[in-house]
Amino acid sequence: MTRSILSGLLGLLSVVAMASLPSACESGGVGDPCLPEDEYDSQFAGFKVTEENIESRSFQCQTRICLVNHFQGRVSCPLGQEAPATCVPGQGGCTTCEESGTHAPDCDPTRPDGGKSQCLSGNCDAAGAFCRCGGDTDCPGDGWKCDTDAGVCKLYLCRDGFTGCQDPTKSAAENEGKACCVPGTDDQVASPVCGQCAANSNRNAQQAVYCSCRCGVADGEPDDPNFNFCECPQGFTCSEIRPNVGLGDPNITGKYCIKQNTGFENEGACGDVQGRANSDQCEGF
Repeated sequence: MTRSILSGLLGLLSVVAMASLPSACESGGVGDPCLPEDEYDSQFAGFKVTEENIESRSFQCQTRICLVNHFQGRVSCPLGQEAPATCVPGQGGCTTCEESGTHAPDCDPTRPDGGKSQCLSGNCDAAGAFCRCGGDTDCPGDGWKCDTDAGVCKLYLCRDGFTGCQDPTKSAAENEGKACCVPGTDDQVASPVCGQCAANSNRNAQQAVYCSCRCGVADGEPDDPNFNFCECPQGFTCSEIRPNVGLGDPNITGKYCIKQNTGFENEGACGDVQGRANSDQCEGF
């Protein structure tokens, strides 16, 4: 219920596409650009430079691995944006007030308590298997309003002054003043987004987000003879990205092919950000 229809369609396409893709052990396609699926979520505020993300079922990569190696913001929105203005339909102050997203977490009505404990509202809709809101206090936060008829939380954004969406293929000057949008649409992202790190930082999209493959186990781990690791192509080095700390899938921990000289050192390397920076959430200056 919480995912957009667009995300659902992309998920279906990924299942279809993956049937014809090679396994993650192949190194063909390493370095090809990829767009993380998280960016199709209008509520996603972007990645943090202090973290890594390994999308292990990417339908865009021959290797099926889209690596986000300590990157800040959204690939699709180089400059980021401040939090967009929210609104409530029919209450004035905004000429064009449009729905941006819905929030209705799944719950399990077959549980002994009917799923009530899974819901902030304490109301699990038995027919729809989702948490039904009863008021605004059951919603995620500022700007969210409960549609009591539908029983779901909704977020509305004011589109007054909307000048279009940023395009990662265009210059900073051309993107100036434009919004972050869900890729392929003009639907504005509902969260504040950090600008990408400086181009010379090795942490911008070109240097930190691309197709990769797993080339070795994590440091200190025994070799895994059952996993067909890849060999990194020229211009790439095999580097540990995710240590094995005993959480999650151990088959995606370890070393991945990264562009030479792009290993992450510290968040201070983000540099002079052309966009939203210098905040509690964003690195750079």
